[in-house]
Amino acid sequence: MIFRLLFSCIMMLLPFAACLGSNKDYGIVGNEVIAHYTKLGDKEKLRAAEFLVSNMQYHTFKHSPTLDRYYQRIEEINGKFKYPACVEQFNNLYKELGNPLVDIKVVKDADFMTSQDLINHIELAFDDWRNGTWARHLSFEDFCEYLLPYKLADEKPTKGWREELRKKFESRIRAIGTSDDMNTQSYWAAYYVNEELRTLRFKNQKVLPQFDLRLPVSSLKDMRMGECRDYATYTVYAMRACGIPVSLDFTPQWPDRAHNHYWNALRDNTGLSISFMGAESKPGYPSKEGRRMAKVYRQTFAYQPQSLYALNKDIGEKVPEILNSPFMKDVSHEYFVGRSITLNLNNAHKNDKFAYIAVFDNQQWVPVDFALISGDRTVTFKNLGSDIVYMPVYWGRNGCVPAGDPVLLDLNGTVKTLKPDYAKTQTLSLNRKYPQFNRIIKLRGLMKKGVFEAANIADFSDAKVCATIKKVPNIGYDTLDISTFKGKYRYWRYVSPKGGKCNVAEIRFIDSDSKQMNIPKILCKGASLDNTKAENVFDNNELTYYASETAENGWVGVDMGKPVDIGKIVYLARNDDNDIVAGQIYELKYFENGRPRSAGIQKATSGTLTFKDVPSNTIYWLLNLDKGREERIFTYQNNKIYWY
Repeated sequence: MIFRLLFSCIMMLLPFAACLGSNKDYGIVGNEVIAHYTKLGDKEKLRAAEFLVSNMQYHTFKHSPTLDRYYQRIEEINGKFKYPACVEQFNNLYKELGNPLVDIKVVKDADFMTSQDLINHIELAFDDWRNGTWARHLSFEDFCEYLLPYKLADEKPTKGWREELRKKFESRIRAIGTSDDMNTQSYWAAYYVNEELRTLRFKNQKVLPQFDLRLPVSSLKDMRMGECRDYATYTVYAMRACGIPVSLDFTPQWPDRAHNHYWNALRDNTGLSISFMGAESKPGYPSKEGRRMAKVYRQTFAYQPQSLYALNKDIGEKVPEILNSPFMKDVSHEYFVGRSITLNLNNAHKNDKFAYIAVFDNQQWVPVDFALISGDRTVTFKNLGSDIVYMPVYWGRNGCVPAGDPVLLDLNGTVKTLKPDYAKTQTLSLNRKYPQFNRIIKLRGLMKKGVFEAANIADFSDAKVCATIKKVPNIGYDTLDISTFKGKYRYWRYVSPKGGKCNVAEIRFIDSDSKQMNIPKILCKGASLDNTKAENVFDNNELTYYASETAENGWVGVDMGKPVDIGKIVYLARNDDNDIVAGQIYELKYFENGRPRSAGIQKATSGTLTFKDVPSNTIYWLLNLDKGREERIFTYQNNKIYWY
């Protein structure tokens, strides 16, 4: 009798002994999940359960009752208001609900998820892998990363999302079931789900600008606006709910402009990753095509033992938060041919174990990768993008500390140290402080073939053309000399070409004595676009503009009150306010030993600044001391700017 009782007890404890036999304790919830699959006898599911619960111990999320109310209100706003009406509703949340960070705490996923939650999730994921159509090509390891996880990053887990999102999106891919050349390809499944996601109409605007918090998937449903990270995150959830293996990839900082960027990658039947921007671009069409990238990482569920977080765990050094995650995997090689560079470091932080390679973010240097410092004070960074200026740095109390001179890693993989040469100086002629991107060129082009007219009847029925814009306007203000246009006229206007919708930032009428005319009354045709105002064209603000709702013959003009003689018309196309503007003060800086030095301060008298006797072989940085924050570093050779 005693023997049978002991035997029964031993049999009851066997499942737990199996999961603890290797001295692994996954906590109460984890142990229950392992026990369940040990008893079930499915070795693959047991391995998957071990993957999930062993990594779950590192996953946490931020929680507060106030934050939960934020999430609930965001859902409600998304359900009731379209863009842009939702913007005001989101902006009022802080006043309505208060600061969610006051009572915030960090909660472990293991203390939130139940064993039944995880078991249900594992079963659904396995059904998609084993019995579904779109993930059969995955290895077990890829299955664990691309389909199995119950959440993506450090957002609060949403229970039941898999079932809910499957119902929402699965109908979009049923139609390809009868197509023999599409019904086994994960590409087409991702394509059609993404077509549904595109109905969200990508609006790149942060929902909670006061906080850097990842929204749970429950708050991303039917989103009206959000950052690229929000759309890409929701795309991962929607795809995985339908059994489609999609990941979240990101670059921590663009090397030639501000901000970071997130997008998606589909693990398709070829075993390769196909990038796209969820809810915006089709799979195979890269997000932000043609842009330089310094590093690319993939958000993983698995703990990465080679991450900065893992390597620093026992060292305890102060490290940049942007790289301090155990769930970042370097996938740069999937996007470009990476280069390795080895640099000598200065002795600013002699006791540090880590050094970083940084790129410029308009106003400061941002680390994008790390490496361990060798005993000879050298450091090697691997898999870096080319045609980029980098700065080796340490991480100090207030951020980046220069560890040497900046370097240019060119397209051929050659490293050029950018150290100022005082023996060889040069003259710099500058008309902008920031690259002119294609978007700005297109905006300028909207004024080509536009005309200025003069009239003495208010409806312009007697209008005469006094000037035509024959080419794409120059950088900065353009001037049209109309001194040969004879006669005095009361009404003057700009008429945009077909499709131009006005899109003009500034117009100034100059009389024959070279004095700017006062504008008694402003006129325009019809409704404006995007809540712009005709008054913006005459407010001496380079960033404001007027756009008409009508695509053809949109116009904006003035009533001078009486007939006047005009000698010149000065105008400015829509722009980014990064041209050199007369009357504003600028400072040119260059870098020496990684730190900016002043090469002079000037007040602009025209659209061009000239700085003489400036050291060569370095990088420069032109700042507008009056306004603006869009400013890029550049090199200068043969009278030409090369932006970085």
